Formats: sequence, structure tokens, C-alpha cells
Amino acid sequence: MPSPNRPSVKIGIAVEEKRPVFGAHVRDFAASARFYRDAFGVELRPELEIEVDDLGAAHAQAVAAGAEVIREPHEGAATYRDPDGNVVTLTERPRPRRVAGVDLARGALAVVVLEDNRVAEAFRCESFADALLVDAEVVAVDIPIGIPEAGSREADRAARRFVGPRASSVFSTPIRPVLEAETYADARAVATRLTGKSVSAQAYALGRRILELDELARRDDRVIEVHTEVSFRELARRPLLSKKGTDGLLERRGLLEEAGIELPQTAPRIAEPDLLDATVAAWSARRYANGEAVPLPEDHEARIGAIWR
Repeated sequence: MPSPNRPSVKIGIAVEEKRPVFGAHVRDFAASARFYRDAFGVELRPELEIEVDDLGAAHAQAVAAGAEVIREPHEGAATYRDPDGNVVTLTERPRPRRVAGVDLARGALAVVVLEDNRVAEAFRCESFADALLVDAEVVAVDIPIGIPEAGSREADRAARRFVGPRASSVFSTPIRPVLEAETYADARAVATRLTGKSVSAQAYALGRRILELDELARRDDRVIEVHTEVSFRELARRPLLSKKGTDGLLERRGLLEEAGIELPQTAPRIAEPDLLDATVAAWSARRYANGEAVPLPEDHEARIGAIWR
């Protein structure tokens, strides 16, 4: 395997305009070219293929050195001719897709970074600002993004319908004036006055987290909202057992492994339920990065205001 950040070279014989398909030693290339043309009906040409990490930088270096550009960089490849007339192709190495999932974890945050199907990082941090320092294309967070000024969110109602028997796991996002109240007593009074009903202590306690993420998400277009029960329901295509029991945790770990994700047995300072939830959030982040995720409600088009599955 080539060393990181070092070009790797492959010399071969290309068939027509395709990339090299095999390497061969020949005494007389012109004679061999005639043979392949007469015997198999294909044209051969010598080609040197070099894999690089950064095609843009490698292209600039090649041009500065005097390489003749045959094909400008496009879709990860570019073709040149050297001073002796040989064809050289630069190909950019595929970069693993990195996405992240974030879940509340007993007063802190559990963060899982997926690199393709491998859990590349799993750590615990205290704030969303810290969580968003991860190197990831998409960061999926299990907390509301898009706080209602009045009424209730259609995303919450759609998520409850989607998870069915697990609907109680999706709580209604309080309106902004309730979350911004100075004390829980004030929040209850504001909620009763504006909505006709009080707000739970748990919902109000999440207010600091919700307000923090809402502000960050509007400045960072990598951030999307997910709900882990919605994500697991999408992955399983059926209702799941409660994660409060061993069977429910085993079921969730099994679903992730069946999806090809290489899960660690444990992660430092992260409990099993939080590890699984952050991982399935990252699974939804990857679906979003691939253009496969579906919003709840399904007619929602903006990044913010939907729960993505």
C-alpha cells in the first residue's frame, strides 16, 4: 500500500482510451501493438498512471514542469504527455467519506465519526462547539434544530407517526420564549400563557443545548437534525424493542453490524446506548451526504426544520 501523501506509480498497457488493464513485458512494443490490433481488434498504447492525494496540486506541478496537458483535471483524473511523447495519467486517490453523529450522553455529548464503514473516532465532549470541530462532511445531531416561535413543529409530529410504538421517545420542541425563560418557574408561566399548557422540567433543561445548537447550525451547513429512534426505524424497516433492555441494545448493535458498520466493542467514557445512538446518527449523516436521506415531514426542503432519516 502506498505511503500517505506519496504518489504511487503503475505502468501498464492501456486498451484504446481506457485506463491500464494489465502490465506486460514486451521486446518490441510496435510489433506487440500490431499483434493485439490484428488478433483482438484493440489498440494498445504505453501509459504511466500515477495516483496522487491532491490532483489540483499535482496538476499545477506537472504544468509548471512542462508537461503537455491532454485532458484537464476532471472527475478525479487528468492526462498529459511527457517530453518523449509518453502518456501520463494522474488519478486522485478516493478519499474516505467522513461523517459524524452526535447524541446527548448523560449530561455531555457522545460523538462518533464514521470513515466509510469504520468508526474512526468515538469520544465524549461537553459542548456542541467542541463536537463541531470534527473533520466531517455532515454532522447529524439528535436534538431539535429550528425552534418554533409558536405552535408545534410538524417535524416532531411526523417523527412520532414514523416510529409508531416508540412515539413517546419524540418530545415536542418547546417554543422559543419558553426556552429563553430565566427559570423553570418562568418557563412554566410563559408556556401556560402562550400555549395553554405547561412545559416539562426535562424539556426546559434541554433548552440551553437546543439554543446553543440552533445558533451554531445556522452558521454551519454541515449540521442536520436526526432522531436516533427515527434512524433505527429507517435502518430496521420495522418497529424496534426498547433500548432500555439488553435485547433492545443487542438488536440495535446487530442492525448496525448488518449494515456493514465496524463497531468497537466499547468506547472510552461512552455507554453502550450512547455509542449505538451516536453511530446510527452518523449512519443518517452518511445517507444525507450521499443524497439518500428523506426528511420528516416529507415535503420539507430546507436543511433546518426537518428530522432526516
